[in-house]
Amino acid sequence: MEDGRICPPYEAFYINGMLFNAQSAFRSIARISHAFETLPEAAMEEGLDRVLTHDILNELQNIIVHGAALSRYFWPVRKGHAERGIHLRESLNIDESNPLFSRDLRNAIEHFDERLDRYLSDGIVGVVIPEYVGPKPGDDGVPGHLFRAFFTDVGIFRLLDSDHEMDPIVAEIIRIKELLEIADENGGRLPTA
Repeated sequence: MEDGRICPPYEAFYINGMLFNAQSAFRSIARISHAFETLPEAAMEEGLDRVLTHDILNELQNIIVHGAALSRYFWPVRKGHAERGIHLRESLNIDESNPLFSRDLRNAIEHFDERLDRYLSDGIVGVVIPEYVGPKPGDDGVPGHLFRAFFTDVGIFRLLDSDHEMDPIVAEIIRIKELLEIADENGGRLPTA
């Protein structure tokens, strides 16, 4: 690296590393899309079977995991890597309005074990639903706890007490994946701003 920025011959390594995350997330996006396209209309009203619910939630969590990994490339946590993050953000036209910038997104995954400890230490009272896919439940006055859920009517993935709007995250991962694939095909060079 020159002055903390990526040397041109080394850009291919960053492209390859980020492509792993973007393509893995994209495979999950495609599997979820296919699952919803092939569902009978009545399934959303009657509820999904347990296996399909589990699979959809796993794919959504995989998208969040890889979105958080991409976020670390653009906004490094440790000192001494900020210039690399700036270089990647400039090359891929990314700023702090980007949905991958969210610290909630990164913390949902990176500190999940600690968040689970806190969540359970408060005591759970009311209805507990470990996994749910369907319309967002209304407030009926009974405390409810959803460990993992996807609200199909609003496109929100809930992990413990953290909600993530999936459409902007998905759109950005797809955009980054496409840019990285073009960069990979063009000699492993990042786009110039």
